Amino acid sequence: MTASRPRRDAQRNRTNLLGAARAAFVRDGLDASAAAIARAAGVGTATLYRHFPTRSDLVDAVFGEEVRHCLALCEEATAAPDPWRGLTRALEAVVALELASPGFAGTLLAERRSTPLLESFDREVRRGFVTLAARLRNEGAARADLTGADLLMVLTAVRAIVLTDRATATRSATRFIAIATAGLREARPAPRTAASRTRERP
Repeated sequence: MTASRPRRDAQRNRTNLLGAARAAFVRDGLDASAAAIARAAGVGTATLYRHFPTRSDLVDAVFGEEVRHCLALCEEATAAPDPWRGLTRALEAVVALELASPGFAGTLLAERRSTPLLESFDREVRRGFVTLAARLRNEGAARADLTGADLLMVLTAVRAIVLTDRATATRSATRFIAIATAGLREARPAPRTAASRTRERP
């Protein structure tokens, strides 16, 4: 047996474990059985723990790329010259990311942040939205009472839309983002129409 054969086997096992773990996390949550993951990957639990000694190692390996991408999107949104455009682009990118990587948004919606990477993700996203909300308020581009929590609610709703119907997710989420951000902009009185003036007459 050449030296390259064990390396190929190890890489195949790692790839199979990551695929099995993603499927298990989407189906059963982040506490999915290690034995079931190993069995689905066609290896023993010893092999699983050799590649991923802790649950955190496995979760971060499965979702790490998506988490880092989302953090980069958040940074771009907070630094964008037009904060509304930055927010919209970030939300639309999250939709595309979930469609390309099934299970990512659903798992993060359902689970507590149980690993250092996911805890960092939660903390940085919250901080980014607080910063973005402050920019929008300070520039007079949003409601005076806009908070980071409001923007987080929009993000949560967008993720939920993707989970509800993947076939129409892009169209539905884009429409929702437009409606939600319009509602968070600086409140302006609606223009008075002839009909409204008539209704106001005693």
